[in-house]
Amino acid sequence: MHLDRQAEVTALPGKGGVLDGALVDLVPQRVADRMAARIGAEHLVQVRADSFKERSANAWFRGTARRREIFVKLYARQDRAVVERLVARSLGPACSTRLLDSGTAPDLGGYAVFDWERLVPLPPTADSAAAAGRLLAAVHETAPPGAAPLQDQTPCEAHLETHLSALAAEAPDLYGLIRGRLAEPALSTLVREAGRRSVTAPRVLLHGDFSLRNVARGAGGREVVFDFERAALGPFEVDLQRLWDRELAAIRGGRTAFTAAYRQERGTDPGPPDPVLLDFARLSCAVSTLTAARRTDDPDFEAEGLTILKVLR
Repeated sequence: MHLDRQAEVTALPGKGGVLDGALVDLVPQRVADRMAARIGAEHLVQVRADSFKERSANAWFRGTARRREIFVKLYARQDRAVVERLVARSLGPACSTRLLDSGTAPDLGGYAVFDWERLVPLPPTADSAAAAGRLLAAVHETAPPGAAPLQDQTPCEAHLETHLSALAAEAPDLYGLIRGRLAEPALSTLVREAGRRSVTAPRVLLHGDFSLRNVARGAGGREVVFDFERAALGPFEVDLQRLWDRELAAIRGGRTAFTAAYRQERGTDPGPPDPVLLDFARLSCAVSTLTAARRTDDPDFEAEGLTILKVLR
């Protein structure tokens, strides 16, 4: 297998290849066959999501290459393909899946090839919360790869407005509700103060989409973290937005176990999460959750977003 270094640094943002950014269901077998020919695999078959909610804009394949089992990811966006391959290589196989090959095929798009590994989801326990804390600390301690087109996720009003614009297009009624809440003194002050604090907050390499869905137990009981295509730069609190209310709050002692393990694993203890930056991240999560819920017609997911919004007083 080869590594297409030139493609890494020249791939442009936006769509490319056969995927158009919509959620992927079943792609024609000829796409898998063309990918197999590109990477020298004997055969590839598509790995389909178990449910509509778990679908991705990317396509996944499993197969063999030179008698080695592999997992292939074909991306809808070239910039995210570049980010994932560079971050995965920077983090290394000690706590992530092994990257074998990557590149860009003009007729397919950006892709990455990983060693196939049977990954077992971590159960919702305090021990799992601690494992997630250690893995996220490993990401945050990784030096950002200089060639990656990383976005800035520093909390600020403009960052929130991006989420709000998406919500307005998807669900005008919920957008009106959020706008009403943001006019209240407590949340308007939160947004301004988060912007002020984020200016001096240390910036780290963010996972960008961190949750218990993106950590697992691999071969030999090794704990791994994966899916780095949304990696970005910003204060570490930004990476807590998805799991703080949805997952850690549902585990008895989850937040305490996670925070203690995270702080212990960092090279320099960053201290507890800044409550203002954390609440801003939770607010952003509430907005993006509501947007995704309406897009996928998921009332339970919408209820999660509204619950986060309700507890932010």
